[in-house]
Amino acid sequence: MSAKASYSISTYALFDQPLREAIQRLVDGGWTSIEIMCEAGHRELLEWSAGEMNDLRALGSEKGIVWSIHAPIDRCNPAAAAGGLREQTSDTMKRCLEVAAFLDCTHVVMHAGEVEDRLDETERERGVERVGQFIEPLLPHIADSRTRLLLENVLPYPKVLGWTVSDLIAICKRVVSPSVGIVYDIGHAHLIRKGYALDGLREVFPYLQALHLSDNKGIKDDHLAVGEGTIPYAAILSLLKQKGFFGSWVIETTCVADAELSISRLSQQ
Repeated sequence: MSAKASYSISTYALFDQPLREAIQRLVDGGWTSIEIMCEAGHRELLEWSAGEMNDLRALGSEKGIVWSIHAPIDRCNPAAAAGGLREQTSDTMKRCLEVAAFLDCTHVVMHAGEVEDRLDETERERGVERVGQFIEPLLPHIADSRTRLLLENVLPYPKVLGWTVSDLIAICKRVVSPSVGIVYDIGHAHLIRKGYALDGLREVFPYLQALHLSDNKGIKDDHLAVGEGTIPYAAILSLLKQKGFFGSWVIETTCVADAELSISRLSQQ
């Protein structure tokens, strides 16, 4: 069995190509698990017709593809107060979950959104409450499917919620649903501080259902191949083995070659 069978690849690796072409290239390349990142040009998935969706599902059935979706980031804010942006975000997420259920996706990745100040405890608590309230009406859309809604830890930008896993855990505790969990982005965590990639992973385990894997040098989110940066992957893999992690392993690099190199190095470890 090919090592690729144990990993998923994000269409982020082929952002320069139209989504149909990107998916076909990945399928032709032997990938059997694909995460469609609905950002930039690949956001078109949410606008596809019923016929186009049927064709995608048929391709997945024929080739044995396991799908997942990364919801849009731009113009989406689950932590927003009541108003136009919150309503727009809700419509976008409902469409994502509708598509995910149709394709029998394992999960949909969602960012928690933005607050006024990521360091202000009151703002973060208010954001957690709003995201919890945002998620609850979405759950019926995946109630009869295997799809899970997974919150992702993000980069430490000034206004983001969820730059530490504690925010995401607080949301999961508020919602209390087996349909809600966390996808841990190891590259994002490495940019918080030295050692956080491991510390955050230990903290997030009770809610962990998927991983986003790439590498960087602790300065910016480079999405390098595993082994090209300074993330302590040997220690991370040891912890994952110790804890018995059996969720999704999604490679999120800027090109397919780096995804394949990442798999080779991960498999060797």
